[in-house]
Amino acid sequence: MPQREVCPKGYSQVPQATDQEASVHLRSSTKSKSAFDFTFEAIRPNLFRATFASTEHPIPPYPSVTKPEINLQGANVFTKEGPSSKTIDVAGVTASIDWEYTPVVKLSWIGSEKPLHKDLSLRSYIVDGEGVANYSVHDRECLHVGLGEKAAPMDLTGRQFQLSATDSFGYDVYNTDPLYKHIPLLIKASAEGCVAIFSTTHSRGLWSVGAEIDGLWGHFKVYRQDHGGIEQYYIVGKTIKDVVRSYAELVGFPILVPRWAYGYISGGYKYTMLDEPQKAHLALLEFAEKLKQHGIPCSAHQMSSGYSIAETEPKVRNVFTWNRERFPDPQDWIAKMHQYGIRLLTNIKPFLLASHPDFQKLVDAGGFFKDAENQPGYMRLWSAGGATGGDGAHIDFTSAEAFKWWYDGVQSLQKVGIDGMWNDNNEYTLPDDDWTMSLNEPTVADAAAKDVKNSVGLWGRALHTELMGKSSHDALQDMEPKLRPFVLTRSATQDSQAKPPTPGDRHLRNTS
Repeated sequence: MPQREVCPKGYSQVPQATDQEASVHLRSSTKSKSAFDFTFEAIRPNLFRATFASTEHPIPPYPSVTKPEINLQGANVFTKEGPSSKTIDVAGVTASIDWEYTPVVKLSWIGSEKPLHKDLSLRSYIVDGEGVANYSVHDRECLHVGLGEKAAPMDLTGRQFQLSATDSFGYDVYNTDPLYKHIPLLIKASAEGCVAIFSTTHSRGLWSVGAEIDGLWGHFKVYRQDHGGIEQYYIVGKTIKDVVRSYAELVGFPILVPRWAYGYISGGYKYTMLDEPQKAHLALLEFAEKLKQHGIPCSAHQMSSGYSIAETEPKVRNVFTWNRERFPDPQDWIAKMHQYGIRLLTNIKPFLLASHPDFQKLVDAGGFFKDAENQPGYMRLWSAGGATGGDGAHIDFTSAEAFKWWYDGVQSLQKVGIDGMWNDNNEYTLPDDDWTMSLNEPTVADAAAKDVKNSVGLWGRALHTELMGKSSHDALQDMEPKLRPFVLTRSATQDSQAKPPTPGDRHLRNTS
């Protein structure tokens, strides 16, 4: 990996409004190529927000979390300033920022000499090519957990992890990285207390949790972000439970799933290989009858994507279509499954192979990512079975036309009786950071109005995992507003299972 680290220096304070005493705004010397702004502020008694950005390195244009309103009511706030430092005491937590060389954040309990967190002096916030990095002191005696979904053991200390997602089918539980989720939340736990560091970007990156040692710099942790500037939150608590609670308050609590989702949900792939002598739909009805005979309750069945395999060559999966040889009358078959008390979840994938009947329609509508020649971003995609592939393109969910096409497709399945969606293959393993997007979907309108680069790298692949979930969720809810929608998702961001903490939040946080 290329390394082009530059450490901005020569910071000075930027004047702020008088009501922002629990914050600091710094700007680096303009002698460097581009001045960087660093901000730090108390949001809640145990929640702090920091940013490190410039014109060329903007903070995430569509962050996974909307900045909460500052609420320090009832908290004792005390600040103290020096020539190149500021201390903020809030409800038992001391946050100090020293910018003699580079901004160094230190968090501790009031009166304690041992910090819960401290940036690495002289190398705290770094520019690295199109991305940035944040170095901090590593305590080898502490427990580190989080990052969404990572290989065993649970303690992440002394290891390094990619912040990305992929279809890691058949992975080694101790060694494979990355896996399916993109959640850049790292929690450090010690006897003194806990601190979480949470980044709001959907962009790729890396967390080295003490895996690197340097004789000059000692033991350190480093968060490297491939594109843009940093927006991150620090959450302080006595216990991991305290931190997780505050994290949920920040990103939103999980939405309620239907009660039936807590029952046995079956699944199977065999029916996708049954064309003769027994049709697939009959095999599934036979399975439902066996469950009944043996007294096994079953709330729902996860259908793999075999129902959508084309009847004729090329026999590949075409999302939102039905194989009429396997399912001659989908609505009638679904009604019979419902008579057994079994609901149905259909597998849907956010890409179209070139043979899909609507492929050209989405090309004409600008529904796919664009390459350097402004042509659809073709890539090899999973098509029919293990290790089989075909040429096609991923859906760009920032395209209003593609977002609506997906929404309509979900409702087409719902109209014949399908009860929920299974968002599959949604890791968005796009091969090029410089592919561009449409950015005309109303959900991203505010972000698109910002003067930032249009690129997959900066906006982040995981953004489309989230928007895919929103489109699926909205379609289900709009058709049956009195029912709790159920969307199962394979990949996920921090937004994927939560509802907005406030009614005005523009995120949906949609899947179950």
